[in-house]
Amino acid sequence: MNTLIKRAMLVAGISTAMALPLTTQASDGTITFTGAVTANTCTVSVNGAGNTTTVALPTVSTSALTNTPPRTTAAGTFFNMNVNACTGTPLNDFGGGAPTTVKIYFEAGPNVDETTGGLINVAGAGSNVEVMLYNASAATVVGTQIKPGTNTNQPLAQLMSAGGTQWFYAGYSTAGANAVATAGAVSTSITYSLIYQ
Repeated sequence: MNTLIKRAMLVAGISTAMALPLTTQASDGTITFTGAVTANTCTVSVNGAGNTTTVALPTVSTSALTNTPPRTTAAGTFFNMNVNACTGTPLNDFGGGAPTTVKIYFEAGPNVDETTGGLINVAGAGSNVEVMLYNASAATVVGTQIKPGTNTNQPLAQLMSAGGTQWFYAGYSTAGANAVATAGAVSTSITYSLIYQ
């Protein structure tokens, strides 16, 4: 048998072996993911300025931020998000009716500190502080911290038929850097999605 035929047979044998199921692999379970994508829409405005905008934080002295527990959040800004003009689409084809509530959900991303839930400062040569997000009652009372990417203290759902305004508070914190605050610029961001229920 010549060399070319031997090589062809070897390649055919390897290909056949690779096509066979791996019967020696064991599994411990299966996770099934279900959901639906809907054509629901709502109009969102942040501080009355559209769905994408900038919220300015005040300038604060490094002395206002301590690094000793409990670490403080200082010099924050209240802001609001308004959800209105919602339209609901029935989900009958997916086993449900039209959603009745809408929720603002802050997403995890590269700017989110997984340990603290704070937003990491990405300004070049900036301060080593983070920006924490909190629920708020109107523009007066700071509530619980929001942990982006989790269900922990995410804002409550609003009725789609009425919409509504939700208030938040953003403030500087040394919790992420775990060090004394340094002087420098601060810039960070967070993405959000509307969740229909």
